[in-house]
Amino acid sequence: MSTSKRVLIVGGSGRTGKLVVDELLARDHEVTALVRKPDSLEARPHLSTVTGTPMSKDDVRKAFAVSKPDVVVVTLSAPRAGDSPFAAVVSPPRLMANANANVVAVMKEFGTPKIVIMQAFGVAESWPNMHWALRMLMKKSNMIYQYDDHNLVASEVRASGVDYVFPRPSRLVEGEAKEIKEWADDGKGVPLMSTCTRGSVAQFMAEAVENRTWDNTAPVITN
Repeated sequence: MSTSKRVLIVGGSGRTGKLVVDELLARDHEVTALVRKPDSLEARPHLSTVTGTPMSKDDVRKAFAVSKPDVVVVTLSAPRAGDSPFAAVVSPPRLMANANANVVAVMKEFGTPKIVIMQAFGVAESWPNMHWALRMLMKKSNMIYQYDDHNLVASEVRASGVDYVFPRPSRLVEGEAKEIKEWADDGKGVPLMSTCTRGSVAQFMAEAVENRTWDNTAPVITN
């Protein structure tokens, strides 16, 4: 068992975020969650909630002041009106980029060295190795706006100088943790129909919190 860490999670009330919270608590870490609605997370020992949004730097500071984190975990996504790739975008441009910029700025103020940000296969250097059919779908649907935002996050967090891990799961599906296959940052060789369960992502992100194996990398992960 690794040494217990203090972890701040942003996006902890989402489908994957809740699983990350569960995984971190199961591993005996101290977790603080910055959420708009504290009742969206079940109250448990070693879990603190702070009401707020990462779009406000003051709210982020408030969360850091509750318990200065050793590591920050971000599981935000830019929401659409539905799960369809063609569902309308309901989030502003740069939602994820601005939120992560606020988090990184406060990390520097408090001296927190590391951030683990959930992204997706196809972001940044993995785009050319996504199957052409999937790239076409992204370009023709509203999902491209999420990818544009993820690309900004990758570029700007890398330029910030903090340590980072960008886990990039292939197509997310519901399910418990399964055996994970890791691919290089460019995702070369990832099969067209590959998937990754949310439970697997949660497990991988918790492991990235605990050790430095993936620091300053963006591994593509599949089951």
